[in-house]
Amino acid sequence: MADRDYLVTARKYRPSLFKEVVAQEHVTDTLKNAIRLDRLAHAYLFSGPRGVGKTTAARILAKAINCETPRDEREDGAEPCCECESCRTFEEGGSLNVFELDAASNNKVDDVRELREKVRIPPQGDNKKVYILDEVHMLSK
Repeated sequence: MADRDYLVTARKYRPSLFKEVVAQEHVTDTLKNAIRLDRLAHAYLFSGPRGVGKTTAARILAKAINCETPRDEREDGAEPCCECESCRTFEEGGSLNVFELDAASNNKVDDVRELREKVRIPPQGDNKKVYILDEVHMLSK
């Protein structure tokens, strides 16, 4: 069996839609309303105890705001379609508009410099560039 066949259970069953997120309706409702009303903030800070779904919510938000399906054609007006090119490449880990950094593992000065260089590259297509900095408190000064 290949290494890719082994996946941590939490990642294997990680929600890919807002409606699949459990016990965080106040968060998902706020994010969905921002998408529906096209009133997205330029940055979001997710905080809370380990395992409550901070990274999951950020990933779903990133996928939803870059989804190519018009909002009025999506379920609930905000859920990502999971079928368009943008959603598929995101799920495959190949999105050029979503960059995820695990700051706990990549916390060196060179990692931050690389991130600063990537920020300068404009988004591909009509999409938005999204940076998810997981464990950001671990970044060095």
